[in-house]
Amino acid sequence: MHVRLILTLLLLVPSVFIGAPADLRAQASDHATTAAVLADLSKLAGQAHKRGDVEEEIALRQSYSQKAWAAFALNSKSSDEYDRYYIICFNDLPLGLLLEGTRRFAEAEVVFRRNQAELAAERVAGNDIKSENQLQLARLLAREGKDQEATNICSHWKGRMRHLAAGQDSAHIYGIPRAPISDTPEVKVASWDLACGKAVEGLELIEEQISVHPQMLVSFTVLRDYYYAQGDFQRARKAESDGTSAVTGH
Repeated sequence: MHVRLILTLLLLVPSVFIGAPADLRAQASDHATTAAVLADLSKLAGQAHKRGDVEEEIALRQSYSQKAWAAFALNSKSSDEYDRYYIICFNDLPLGLLLEGTRRFAEAEVVFRRNQAELAAERVAGNDIKSENQLQLARLLAREGKDQEATNICSHWKGRMRHLAAGQDSAHIYGIPRAPISDTPEVKVASWDLACGKAVEGLELIEEQISVHPQMLVSFTVLRDYYYAQGDFQRARKAESDGTSAVTGH
């Protein structure tokens, strides 16, 4: 009797679970395919960036954004918690700047506003990336003549920017070796200046920080992003190249 029961159960087990592995395999296959497509688009966008082909880079980043958000919407918990952050930080923020730099203001605004909504729902997103995106939006809104909203955003961040970099070099107080400086309050203030109608002051402050901290990448990054948004792609690429050289020594 026991032998017959065991044999019956062994025969039933595959039929009970056969559907689940098939579904899981299909999901895994779809995820792998999407990941491969996104990786290819990211690689191609990087190549277009190196060539200085702005229109091609925009098209590729738009395609990446569309496919990435579509996959995220299907199952926002299917991958790790950084997916949404990654899409914004490494694709959509640069995309918004390129669209603004090519005077496609309405499209850029859509990107920055979507970033804002997604970052509000992202628990790993801090005020650093939130302020960066919102200040990019504020500068764009001012260029579009939407002065009141731009002013509101700038007012919100004005007193907060300096504190976003505070304490980054305090670890040595507790006996931890001093790390290379990655950011300063002055750079944060310059970011606000460049977005909120004080470009001359912001550029002067950034140049000062480059002089004082020549190996600090963030100064070059802020300068690069400002020039991309202004459509001065030659200066943007120079700032990017200078930043790479400053960090690597090459």
